[in-house]
Amino acid sequence: MNKKIFVSALALCVCAFVLVGCGPKGPKKVAVSGTITVDGETIDTGAVKFDPVDGQGMSDGCAIKDGKFECEMTLGEKKVTVTAASKIVGQYAPDPLYPDRLSDKTESMDLTVFKQEKTITVEKKGQTFEIDYSSEDAE
Repeated sequence: MNKKIFVSALALCVCAFVLVGCGPKGPKKVAVSGTITVDGETIDTGAVKFDPVDGQGMSDGCAIKDGKFECEMTLGEKKVTVTAASKIVGQYAPDPLYPDRLSDKTESMDLTVFKQEKTITVEKKGQTFEIDYSSEDAE
């Protein structure tokens, strides 16, 4: 009988540890979205980072696609930093193996960081933000 009680108590303890370990980790996050523009024009692609204004807690960030972003982030006042990426397409060049042919156009990415002080306050799930920068604020 003592063995059955011991096994039952052990199973109960294991279940309790598993359930406690399966709870949410870290601070509460909520889904937010928005649009990033420069001089009123949407940014094609890039990234947006949200840092806590008070310096406490974790930063959040996500990709910008077609001027829009969707992130899960912690609540509070955030400083916004945007990095815009622009594709630069070069010229056709002679193919080194076949001089009578042209190679594909060269492509690279130009990154522009906007660090003008912009802040948002995340208060609830589903908030939408419109964040506009000036091209004069680019680094």
